[in-house]
Amino acid sequence: MLTVKKWRIFWIRYLFGSLVFFVPFFVISLIFSSGFVYLGENTSSIFLMIIKSQPKLVLTLLCKILFISWLICLGLQFITSSFKYKYKIIFGFVFFICAIIRVCSMYPAVTENWIIVQNSNFIRNIIQNLSTLHELSRRKTFAEWLPFIALAIAFFINLIIHMKYLILQSRVVKKARSSIQVDELDLESRIFSIQGVSFVIFFIFGTIFLFNMNSSLKINLPQNNTQQNRPNVFIFASDSLRYDRLFEKKYENIMPFLKSKIKEAELFKPMLVGVPRTFPSWVEIATGVYSSNNGVRTMFPSRNTRLGKKQTIFETAKESGYSTIFVSDFAGDIFPRYPFGADEINAPTSNLQSMVENGIISGLSAIQAILTLPNMQRIIPSLLESPEISDPRLVAKAFSESLTHVAQISRPVFITTFFSTAHFPYAAPGPWYSKFQEKDANGNYKFRKNPDQNVLGSNVNQNISEISIKQTISLYDGGLNAIDNTLKDLMHELETKGWLKNSIILFFGDHGENLYEGNLGMGHGDGVAGEYSNVTPLIILTKGNTVPIQSQKPIKNLVRTIDIAPTIARRINVRLPEQDLDGEPLLDLTEKLPNFPTGLAYMETGIWFTTGKLTPENQPRIIYPGVTSLLDIDEGMNFEFYVRPSYSQAIPGVKERAWVNDIYKLIARTTPYGVQTSLYFRSDKASENDLLFNPENIKTYKPIAMEMLNQMNKYLLSRGVEIVPNGKGSFFYSENISQ
Repeated sequence: MLTVKKWRIFWIRYLFGSLVFFVPFFVISLIFSSGFVYLGENTSSIFLMIIKSQPKLVLTLLCKILFISWLICLGLQFITSSFKYKYKIIFGFVFFICAIIRVCSMYPAVTENWIIVQNSNFIRNIIQNLSTLHELSRRKTFAEWLPFIALAIAFFINLIIHMKYLILQSRVVKKARSSIQVDELDLESRIFSIQGVSFVIFFIFGTIFLFNMNSSLKINLPQNNTQQNRPNVFIFASDSLRYDRLFEKKYENIMPFLKSKIKEAELFKPMLVGVPRTFPSWVEIATGVYSSNNGVRTMFPSRNTRLGKKQTIFETAKESGYSTIFVSDFAGDIFPRYPFGADEINAPTSNLQSMVENGIISGLSAIQAILTLPNMQRIIPSLLESPEISDPRLVAKAFSESLTHVAQISRPVFITTFFSTAHFPYAAPGPWYSKFQEKDANGNYKFRKNPDQNVLGSNVNQNISEISIKQTISLYDGGLNAIDNTLKDLMHELETKGWLKNSIILFFGDHGENLYEGNLGMGHGDGVAGEYSNVTPLIILTKGNTVPIQSQKPIKNLVRTIDIAPTIARRINVRLPEQDLDGEPLLDLTEKLPNFPTGLAYMETGIWFTTGKLTPENQPRIIYPGVTSLLDIDEGMNFEFYVRPSYSQAIPGVKERAWVNDIYKLIARTTPYGVQTSLYFRSDKASENDLLFNPENIKTYKPIAMEMLNQMNKYLLSRGVEIVPNGKGSFFYSENISQ
């Protein structure tokens, strides 16, 4: 390369040098191939269907990913521009293997799909040993920085070679100048110029490439220079956060930092969730209005539902001068899909494009490994849609970047940070996934949880071993511990940099999680029984002028997601349309009567993500097709998924519903024979003992159940729900929903 005499040949060889790296790229991708797999299930049939229906989109995205792969190969060419081709290929193998080792160390759940891991216990054991190294150990740090180290060594070697050739060629040119041969001087000068250009390209672009390949996850927040007297608002939320993990002493080692904040809290209570699914729950949080009123009843609302939205606390704050920011990973893909009122959204989105991109990337493990580097995710943000790469440190890094954008602007900040690591499949990064986990009989850890029921079929695993249940719970707890570790670092930085002096800070979950208690099964959203998936903790800290007057704090026995928006609005002195709210402020007295009764809560399910005539709690229900059959693609809304109009009426009508007070939970389940009711004490955490089942209890509890049912039906009637008698002493719910 450095002895080329013609510019044209130089550029051809430079380009060819980048293409050489495709040899190790594709070989490594083939060795660590996963095929088209999602959470252990073969999804090639779905991908083929997408290719047939959207060939142009698939081809465009494939070309995009191959182009990005070439840019990475070009970066390697910058680093190794003076190497011979055979050494480039050798270095390419070394570099991509280093990137694979880094993924094995940090994100072992990614490797669960690799065919080589599924067929080789030896490889799995290596990954297990790498990923369980302590997060602060030197070996762990070395594994994480291995791609950067390999590049740095190659960079240094390339620098020496370039300098050597430049020095030698400068002597040749100097000698040629004293010669009478003009052609010789011209030739040697041209070679020297080519070498100089090669050096400049290498040094500038190689340095940029090397910098972006670093593995630093250190949080370094900017100093607060907003010079604002108005309070900042920080929301830190975790998907699937259970109340017992902060309340019960036996779990005190799961989230020790967040638990330590309870003693400083203005409020710490269990919070009841209206719909234990992320999208409807966040819209309830944002609007202060239950989903039965705001229209977002599922994870896949239609375009009209989103366009006819209610006013949100984020939108109101933005209009009053706040910088509103959302930061998240895969569970926060709802934020770009709904007009919450954000100035900036630093989160992936869920649509057909991101689904196809992730499908292609998962089949090319070499580029997937490179794109997991902290500075490389911005190239294809949809990579964060992969639940196996759910790292709270990456969210914290995005938080730092977003806060930097507004640190010098004279506006208060309202930042919502949402962590997904505790969401199914509980794919915590190494070593957190193994912190509380026991090995199975084969000496293996779970890297992530596979579904008990296939997404594409009705195969349900009913024989879940005790060790598998324990490992699943440990994965969940490991995810929470990883989040807690990151929260500790974030809060320290915020405190140190002056962001918390005058602020209100909220910690909560969008919902909780069932983890095989009683008959509840695992997950959330398919049932409303129990106190695990429908209840999450709420912690509120106040500092500066957000501290309420203690004598004016109301006493609230029941805290609900719909109460968050009015609580924040009062504390930062912005006005929500209170006449439209279901919720009430938790830290301020109010004379306004809410639209929803005080001291009560309403709950309902989302779309069934499981199939079968029985709910996860083994209760009867009316079934409809699986979730993949319910959805259509709205090409006019960025290829997003939404529930087909033909099912939008039926789904709300067969939801499970619950009416809750301090003592009891009434559940109304729609069966083929009408609505059946059950009554449980709320102290019966897994809803195992139906108070209406035992004939001896009927006289005592039937009147209570009827009163609660009448209250719920009165509320539903006010929201446009029809109650249709079935002529058999029961009734059905019917809802008229416009698309």
